[in-house]
Order: sequence, then C-alpha cells, then structure tokens
Amino acid sequence: MRWYNSLSIRLLLLFWVLLFAVASSGYLLALWFSKPVVPQPVPSEVQSSLAPILSEVETFRSLTPGRLVAGDYRVAASLAPSGTERLQFDRNISANFRELMMRQLDADQPQQFPMGSRMLIGPFALQDYRILVTRPLTADEQQEQATNEQQTQRVQTLSLLVGSFAIAILLGVWLIQPLRRLTHATREIAKGSEQPNLKRLPKRNDELGELARALSTTAYDLAVSRDAQRRLLSDVSHELRSPLARMQVALMLSADEDDSQARDNHMNQLGRDLERLSTIIERILSLSRLENGLVKLQAEPVDVRRLVEQLVSDLNYTDAKQGARLQVYESDAWPNTESDPELLRLIIENFVRNALQYTDDAIEISCQQHGTRYTIIIRDHGPGVPPEQLSQLFTPFYRADPSRNHKAGVGLGMALSMRTAAVLGGTVEARNHPDGGLEITVTLPLQAVSEA
Repeated sequence: MRWYNSLSIRLLLLFWVLLFAVASSGYLLALWFSKPVVPQPVPSEVQSSLAPILSEVETFRSLTPGRLVAGDYRVAASLAPSGTERLQFDRNISANFRELMMRQLDADQPQQFPMGSRMLIGPFALQDYRILVTRPLTADEQQEQATNEQQTQRVQTLSLLVGSFAIAILLGVWLIQPLRRLTHATREIAKGSEQPNLKRLPKRNDELGELARALSTTAYDLAVSRDAQRRLLSDVSHELRSPLARMQVALMLSADEDDSQARDNHMNQLGRDLERLSTIIERILSLSRLENGLVKLQAEPVDVRRLVEQLVSDLNYTDAKQGARLQVYESDAWPNTESDPELLRLIIENFVRNALQYTDDAIEISCQQHGTRYTIIIRDHGPGVPPEQLSQLFTPFYRADPSRNHKAGVGLGMALSMRTAAVLGGTVEARNHPDGGLEITVTLPLQAVSEA
C-alpha cells in the first residue's frame, strides 16, 4: 500500500485542512464583525492648541521625533524636503507602525486614528516640511477599543467552536460509517453469509479497504469450511451407514440360521464389514490429525528403495496375486533421504492400494531425482481417469467412475496421502499417462522439513 493511501496520513491531512479552514474562517469572521479603524478628522481644538507651535517655520523645522510639543503631544515622525536625515521616526513607535506612519505622512489632510495605546495625528505641513504627532488615548477611547477587541475575541471563539463541531461531524461520518458497515458485515458473517454487504469499502485503498477485503475473504473461507464440514459429516454418515446396515443384517441372519456353513458366511461378512468400518474410522482420524497439525514428524535416515520393497513384500504376503502385479524399477535414482518412514510409507501404500483396487493390470513404481528433491511415480495401466475428474481425485470420499471400481474403497486414501505429503513438505499430482493409465507423482525433499 502506497503512503498516500494510508488512512493515518489521510486523517492527518484532513485534520490539518479542516483546522486551517476553521482558523481562517475565524480570522475572516473577526475582521467582518470587528469595527474597522476609520481615520477621523482632527478636532479643531487640537489644531488650535498646536497652531502656535506649528505655525513658526524655525520651530517647525526643529521638531524631531520624540520631542514633546505641547501637553501630551509628542512628535512621532518628521519628513524634510532634503538632507541626510530627511525621514525620521520615533524608534519606540516605528518598530510596529512604520508602514502605517509612512502612509499617513503622504495623506493630503490631517487625520487621527488609534495606533496601539496612542492616537496618531497628522500630517501637519509647513513649507514642504511634514510631521506626525501622537497623544495617549483618552479613557473613552480606551473603553471603545477594549469593547471592539472583546467582540473580535467572541467572534473568533464562536467560529472555533462551530468549526471544531463541524470537524467532529465530518470525521465521524468519514470514520464511523465504515466502521458501522464493518460491524454489520461481521454480524452477517456470524449468521452464515458468504458475501457480506460491504458496499464500496473493498474498493478503498487505505487500511479500512484492506480490512474490508480481508473480511470478505474470511467470510468466503468460513463458508467454504462450513460447507466442507457439512459434506464431510454427510459423507461420513453415508460411509458408516452401509457397513453398519450389513452388519445388522448379518447378525440377524446368523441368529436365525441353522446351517453352520451359512452362519459362517454371515460371520465372515460381519468380519469384513467390521474391518471396513475400522478402516474408515482410522483414515478419518488420520486425516483429521494431519489437517489439524497434530502429527509430529519423526525424521530419521530412510532408504526409500528398501522401504518400497518392504511394502511390496507385505502386500505380496497378504495377497500373492495382487503383489505379483507390482513392479519396482531398478535405478540409481532411489535416494537415501531423511524423512518420517511411517508417513512416507502411508503415502506410497495408499496410492498403490488405490491402483490395485481400480485396475487389474501391472503397476509400476519408479523414482527420479532432481536437485534437492526426488519424485516417486506410481503408474497403472488401466483406462485412466476422465480429465474433468482429475482435480477431484484428492477430495475426501470422492470416487472416480464406478465402472473402474472393482473393490469399493472409502474415498479417503488419495486425500490422506496428499495431506501427508504436504506435512513432509512435498506435493502430489495426478495425470493420465500418454500411453494409457493413471500416473501419480509424489515429489518430496531429500532433507526433512522443520516442524514449522
């Protein structure tokens, strides 16, 4: 996510813009409602009291800034037509009001207006000489100035209050509305919704948009998980129902049967169903342990070829006819690896048994090495699997075309092997061999993966 899409930066920028807007509006409102300083004509009594001093040329020329003229009147600035010190200001006043005094020196008529705590009066002119004088503000003038300042402060305070309230509303609408939408969406997910109503939130590029997209993905994953659990319960119920029903029938028939041969047949059927039921439960538990990370790897050196040969020997002991169909290719590619021998055997055995169940032809087991990984290939010479069913072979309880199924399995072997290969850090793929038959490839690392 780029920095300019960050919600934190957007909030800071928005807050800064709104704060600047509030401060500016407060300043403008204060100017609007405050009384502007308007120059007033100089009262006649002021001009008459200063006339005796300001009417003499020599006296007028000698007036310098800071000099007391009469009473409380003091020279603030002087302007001569020439000379090195043509323009002079009272330093105490010019520090804050120099530009104002410059403009006043250029005025055509004498005027007066407040300047801080004093009243600026002028300009008074005589033979191209000009001066400005000041006097302290009277009590009435000070009171009027204080009233004007209080009104300005009230306007600024009011504008700040209104502006801050507007900021709170804008930020609330901008933040609370998306959060409220996320809250409603979370409640929809809790009720089982796969696609909660998030409106335009997932299209945002900030943290809220990222949260909305994560929430949408979570809702979908939860829905898929719920559906998978329901299908699993349904499939388990279906798988357990058949052997249990046959067992009940076998028990009832054996109880009513007088013929020992017939009773033995019923008991044999009961034994087979018990074995099948045990296999179903064992594989369901194994699959559950793998998916929940309860299986702990017991890595040790493993001779893969010897492990496969032992597996073939065990299958041949159980059923010599079936074992004779297994062909293990001689090759130098069979590695000595570090792995969990029990889990590795479980993977190979499930795929081999699946091939024995679905085909009557030879089954080839070979191995290849490439870099730090090796691949075990189990290929049968049967009719193969329709391409549209290849992706479903590793789904729990899924069975391919029943016409290929001579010995009904429980549909868990392929899924169990795939999960086990993932625990060992490997992958499993299924494809139809170009020369016919189904080919399963199990790719595993030569070194054991870590527990993580």
